[in-house]
Amino acid sequence: MKSLFVTLMPVALATSFLHAQSQPMVPPGSAEWAEVYDPPYKVPTELPAESALRKELFDLLRIKVTPQHKFTGSLKVYRNWAFFVGATVDNKGEPLKHPPHDNSDAVAIWLRTSQGWKLIDFSFGHSDAFYLLWSEKYGVPEDLIGIIPKPSDEKATP
Repeated sequence: MKSLFVTLMPVALATSFLHAQSQPMVPPGSAEWAEVYDPPYKVPTELPAESALRKELFDLLRIKVTPQHKFTGSLKVYRNWAFFVGATVDNKGEPLKHPPHDNSDAVAIWLRTSQGWKLIDFSFGHSDAFYLLWSEKYGVPEDLIGIIPKPSDEKATP
C-alpha cells in the first residue's frame, strides 16, 4: 500500500500543477486584472492599425530585417503577450520574400516585462505553423496563437 502511495503521489502532484498552470491566477473579472495585464484585454484582441503599441512592437521586429520592411497581417494582444502572423511587405505593399522558402511569411511573439516589451521569437520565410509550439516552449496563451483547447472531462456536461 505504501509503495502505491509513493508511486501515485508524484503523479497526482504533477497533474495538479499542470492543471493550475493552465488557469490564470488572476481571473479576467477580478479587480487586479488591469493592474497585472497591460493592455488589459480579457480575450485575444486585434490591435488597431493606428495603435502606438502596434508601431512599438513592429519597430522591435523591424530591427531583425531592415528599416524598409513593413508588416501586414494580424497583431493580437492578450494578457502580457503580443502575437503577429502575416507577411513582410515594402512601402508599396509588395511582398518581400525571405529564404529558405522564398516567401513573405512572418511571425513574431512579444512579452511585456518590467523593462517593457521584449521580442521573444520570430521567423521570416518559414513554411509551416511551427509557432504553435510557442505555447509549450514559452508559455504563450494557446488561444492567442490560435490553438483551440480540447474540452476536458471536468468541463463536460452530461
